Amino acid sequence: MDNADTQPSGFSSHGALRYFQSRARYFFEPAEFARLTGRCPETTAVRLALSRLAASRRIVPVTRRPAGYLIVPTECVSRGAPPFEWWIDDCLRRIEPDYYVALLSAAGQWGSISSDRAGQHTQIMLSRPHPPLTPGLLKISFYAKTCLATTPTVAVRNATGGFRVSTRAATLLDLFRHQAEIGGVTVIGRVLRDLAPSVGGAELVSALGALNSTSTAQRFGFLCDQLAESRLASGVFEWMVRREREIGIKPLELGGVCGMPQTLVERRWKIAFNAASVARLSALQERCRARCEE
Repeated sequence: MDNADTQPSGFSSHGALRYFQSRARYFFEPAEFARLTGRCPETTAVRLALSRLAASRRIVPVTRRPAGYLIVPTECVSRGAPPFEWWIDDCLRRIEPDYYVALLSAAGQWGSISSDRAGQHTQIMLSRPHPPLTPGLLKISFYAKTCLATTPTVAVRNATGGFRVSTRAATLLDLFRHQAEIGGVTVIGRVLRDLAPSVGGAELVSALGALNSTSTAQRFGFLCDQLAESRLASGVFEWMVRREREIGIKPLELGGVCGMPQTLVERRWKIAFNAASVARLSALQERCRARCEE
């Protein structure tokens, strides 16, 4: 964001929006708008000017505390808001500097064609719960994670600045922790098949160490074995055997994902599962193998 000491003033309301856009910015705060237009912040004049712009669909409110607005360029009027990639970093780094694009949204950023996440719905990880943002037709959903700051991320650069996204390995681990929200283990299996070839050994170890969850590692390793991703399975197993702790039996599927009981136990990973779940994974593996042989 612009430094208040160097920011010009004397613009009209529309001129202020053009100034923001000239600097590849689509998110702004009312105080910035007030300075550009020569008004005193937090006054009725500022509120009325913003209300007029919102009524004409030139801007849309996106956050309330602290207040923030999005500029809606002509090509985005039908959606009511610009794509999240254009503004999410400006919006969130003042609230949560360690935020990152996560789960199926991150999988889509990494090229997964199986993420099954509509482009209008974005999933973001924060350190604490936060209500969703719904500017225009967009929906930004937030998920909480205590070890947010240590999660491996990558900065994605674009014409308006960029944003943070979890690495492929960190994305896969997060998916296991949020099975119910993303559609279950079969969805994770499809994403794993897309991303596994590009996950490096060092990246995997870094993500496992940052999360430091043996139960998630057990589920991840089990799924890798079921889908014949032996390279990743070996990496997960090596990380697990170095943990100086007792590894207990854990269910493959967390509560709410499926109504069937966990009836079988796989010995290597100590994962309890039901036959129907593994049958779905086996069918997925066969379909993937058939496509590769075509």
